[in-house]
Amino acid sequence: MKGIVKYTLFLLLPIVLIILWLSGVFHPKIHAEEVERPVKYVSGIEVEKVKVIKEVPVSYLGTVIATDRAEVSSRVMGYIVKEFVKEGDYVKKGKTLYIIDPRDIQAQTNIYKQRIYQAKKNYLAAKANFEAVKKTYERFKKLLKEGAVTQQEFDQVEAKFKAAKAQLEAAKAEIEVAKQAYKASLAQLSYVKIKAPFSGYVVKKIADKGDIARPGMPLLILERPPYKVEVALPERLYGKVKVGNELVVRIDTLNKTFKGKVVEVEGAVDPRSRTFKIKVLIGNEKLKSGIQAKVFLIEKLTEPTILIPSKAVYKRWDFTGVWVVKPDNTLELRLVRLGREFDGYYEVLSGLSQDERIVVEGIEKACEGCKIGG
Repeated sequence: MKGIVKYTLFLLLPIVLIILWLSGVFHPKIHAEEVERPVKYVSGIEVEKVKVIKEVPVSYLGTVIATDRAEVSSRVMGYIVKEFVKEGDYVKKGKTLYIIDPRDIQAQTNIYKQRIYQAKKNYLAAKANFEAVKKTYERFKKLLKEGAVTQQEFDQVEAKFKAAKAQLEAAKAEIEVAKQAYKASLAQLSYVKIKAPFSGYVVKKIADKGDIARPGMPLLILERPPYKVEVALPERLYGKVKVGNELVVRIDTLNKTFKGKVVEVEGAVDPRSRTFKIKVLIGNEKLKSGIQAKVFLIEKLTEPTILIPSKAVYKRWDFTGVWVVKPDNTLELRLVRLGREFDGYYEVLSGLSQDERIVVEGIEKACEGCKIGG
């Protein structure tokens, strides 16, 4: 019996005491309501109320085009022996852009010049012959009246007279033909200098020194401001967009926004695409044709829509949310579903109500349950 008591006292009792101590029996109890979590305050945060709108700017993609655009080509064929411009250059009207080898045309011009000289000599010879035959004709005409020559003899002389007259007229015409050919050749010679049809920018060079220029083949593309944006709009907007309307144009490539004016509206809707085209004048000289642009039109919504700044959106992996400021200034990270983007703002489809406030600056400082201020 004594062994059992000793066993209980010296072995089991310490084990029980240790278990009771670990379970906190010997520690004073603290009620839950007595534990207060310390509040963390954050500063450097900017808060705004969500934006509620009844109309929204909707963007439509368009393309920048030049008011005047020309594909400068040659009217003669030959090797390009000189070039005076490069892409991006601004050239004034009449400036020489290329020179084509003029030797072939120059040789042809010299031939036509010699033809004029020869035609004039032929004309003088034909004229001298005509004058001699004319005198004989006039004399035989009198002799025929006097009966000194027969009708047959007179007819032979008259035939020679008419032939001489025809030769004279042909020689005269030959001079005129040679002169016209010479003038045409001189004109061709002037075309060996390719000149700018108007003042503008060289946006693309197609031919270089040493290439063969052919009639109608573009050598370079020249364009000048002001510039326009051509955009196709849906049929439902037909009649709502008119010449003179001011629209906002955004060019992401340049990170710039312009104000433009509608200068052209297509007179009919394309039945295949159900769209019509408009042209918006923006008149910026630093643009180039072919750049993509966005044209914004204000469209009314069927119901009020919440917008938030894009800088207020918190993204982490697949999570998209915003920091919401509760009435007691406590921060809460709220999941939201976003829709379209409108010039720096996102449409909120779900997750926010119209009277809530959100963090728009300093979202990296925000934390769950924290309070703003201090």
